[in-house]
Amino acid sequence: MSTRPDSATTRLFWESLQRDTSEFPDDPDDPDYKPQSDFLRGVTFGSSTQPYKCSRQVFYVRENTVFSVRPCQGVSTEELYPTNDEDARYVHMGWPAPGSLPARPWDTVFQLPRSSSSQGTWVSRRMVVLKWTISLRVHDLVPVEPFISATEAALREPTSVGQMEALRSVFATWGEMIPLSAVIGCSLAATGILGSNQNLTGDTSTYRPPDRGPDMMQMIERNLDITGNFERKYESRIQGGYPETFSKSGFDTWFSDAVETKNWPTWQVIKVNQAVAITELLPKSLREKVNRLFSYGSLVSRSPAVGLQAPLGFDGASLGTKDIKQIDFWHNGSVLLDISIVYTDSTVAGPYGFGTKNRITDSFVLTRGEFITDVFVWSTTNTITSIQFAKNTAEVSGRYGALAGAGDPTVFNKGGRALLGISGSVTATSLTQLQMVWRNDIRSYESRIIDSTTIGSSSTTIFNDFEYLGDPASSRITRIQYRNTTNQPVAGLQITYSSMSDGELVYQRTPTRGTDAGAISDWALEEDEYIVMVKGNYAANVVYYLELETNKGNTRKFGQVAGNSFYLTPPNRDMILYYILGKSAGYLQSLSVVWGMPPTESK
Repeated sequence: MSTRPDSATTRLFWESLQRDTSEFPDDPDDPDYKPQSDFLRGVTFGSSTQPYKCSRQVFYVRENTVFSVRPCQGVSTEELYPTNDEDARYVHMGWPAPGSLPARPWDTVFQLPRSSSSQGTWVSRRMVVLKWTISLRVHDLVPVEPFISATEAALREPTSVGQMEALRSVFATWGEMIPLSAVIGCSLAATGILGSNQNLTGDTSTYRPPDRGPDMMQMIERNLDITGNFERKYESRIQGGYPETFSKSGFDTWFSDAVETKNWPTWQVIKVNQAVAITELLPKSLREKVNRLFSYGSLVSRSPAVGLQAPLGFDGASLGTKDIKQIDFWHNGSVLLDISIVYTDSTVAGPYGFGTKNRITDSFVLTRGEFITDVFVWSTTNTITSIQFAKNTAEVSGRYGALAGAGDPTVFNKGGRALLGISGSVTATSLTQLQMVWRNDIRSYESRIIDSTTIGSSSTTIFNDFEYLGDPASSRITRIQYRNTTNQPVAGLQITYSSMSDGELVYQRTPTRGTDAGAISDWALEEDEYIVMVKGNYAANVVYYLELETNKGNTRKFGQVAGNSFYLTPPNRDMILYYILGKSAGYLQSLSVVWGMPPTESK
């Protein structure tokens, strides 16, 4: 028997898209209940969550719109290989990867933390049961009145920061994006990182295991023939039909029930082919106000926030575009308590909490023509422990806050652009979140695009090799000294960086990282030789083993093979190992690898 939706049911579905159901009962057993497709709801995106369907209808289809639903039938299997965990979350839900979606007006302001570099192969397998395809245009859609009212209320906030934060709440409630072209039906999905030496060799079209066991995730994985393949995975997902039927009676019963046309209200959006920002729904006047509010992002750039992931409490761009004269700090040697920026026109941003009633602990002063190009922040999930700056003159500040202790480093750099200000959040006793704000109208040295990854965790002494680069644009690793051992952790690590200064090649050698005794070896790199791969082994607070490989195929191995393995390569094949950060005591305890574009001849 055909499971293709008949014309009468298809018409019912189309009519359900043309009404605002907010005034109807939510109880399906109520005689006045009206089915509502999740196609009419917006979707939000978080830094560590899948695309999330909001609970409220945000639009309906305008009357007299050309009939745009096509019935279909069929079951297909999709096997996709996302490049990182962020792309994997989107693909798992049937959405395009973030890079394929249109920009939202607020993207430059509310940037999410970047996904870490992938250290495995992501794969997503989805069984898709197609029922309808739908394709609409923005002007076919009508926003519901409560969404318009919420947007208007947000724009009535007295300050731009207040308006932005109020709109952020609106988008969290109503969604950030809406689908325009989608597939409606049912699906099973499992997504994860393949285990070592694993491949997805099974095929859902040929493999149907017996229905047994109450574990939903195991049942989905068996039916997708991927059991035991993933070493890390997202929760397996059912869309459409009745998931409780799957858990109680197995795949066959769920599938037979889900494809029945009478159960069309359970069918969901299982694949999105095209989407737009939710603000495209707004009347032109409101949409222009929102766009103008966030257009300041064209004058500034914002790095992802670190620390506590929560709405920002203060905005580093609130005083406009101007030059920094001095940054003041309040800290106790363990965490940053507060921060304040003094500009050359004597205006001041901050302090915001502790500093309003207490004396300044430290200050970082800039002279005429100087500006900050690089910022290093050490943070936990809810605290900023330390901060450090580098100027366009390559001068590096001291570290303000903890010199040792908890906190992982984040490197902020916008290709030589000047720091404008610092956004963040604060309590009465400490800074909990920071976000760097950059000027796009001032740029220093030739840009070296960077990317970083941290291995291990520790509470010992912090080191940062940036202060030994000399000229950041032309700096490169010239020589590496290390403890040559096969039965002890990494120690005796000392790196020499070379750079150009006044036409001459100059060298700077770092202190020894890891003071434990042992035989020392020395490795000199050729002039056009760069490290392009770093792998090794580590435990929670020990870097046991390192193996470095250059673009010429030369390798050096040192340390003890123990603990968890890691394998790091630059995200861009043209990048090289630029410099390192980390923590050390008797041996190396954590390591942050910073990749950058090859050096330029400068100064």
